[in-house]
Amino acid sequence: MKLVRIHIIVFASCCGIGVSAQDNLHTTHSLRFYETMAQRDANYEHSFQMANHQDEQDYWMDQQNFERHLGTADFTSYLVYMKGKKEAYFNHLQSCNNMCRHSELYFKKAGEYLSSSDFDKLLEPETGEMVQNIPRKKQN
Repeated sequence: MKLVRIHIIVFASCCGIGVSAQDNLHTTHSLRFYETMAQRDANYEHSFQMANHQDEQDYWMDQQNFERHLGTADFTSYLVYMKGKKEAYFNHLQSCNNMCRHSELYFKKAGEYLSSSDFDKLLEPETGEMVQNIPRKKQN
């Protein structure tokens, strides 16, 4: 009888390990899906030209609803998605010039994806110079 219990315990443990490995694989695959989706959505948003202001407002409202729903349904996926959008927006705005025709709503949404320090980095002129700040000793 003890031998049967040991076999049952070993079998149940092995099944549990297999399920745990599948869950980890599924989670990793799912998170990659949201990274890819964030990049794809951001690329679309960088390039779209809406027919009118109302269509653009509707799009951004739908996008906000999607993000809110994702945040309540699966917070980890939401964080991965938002990180992907932040990176995509930051990279795009670094190379964006006056040929990019973005609307006010686009820049408003970009402000939601990026932090103020990210905007500061985007606005800093690239000088190529390194500045060293060495504090001086106070003289009595």
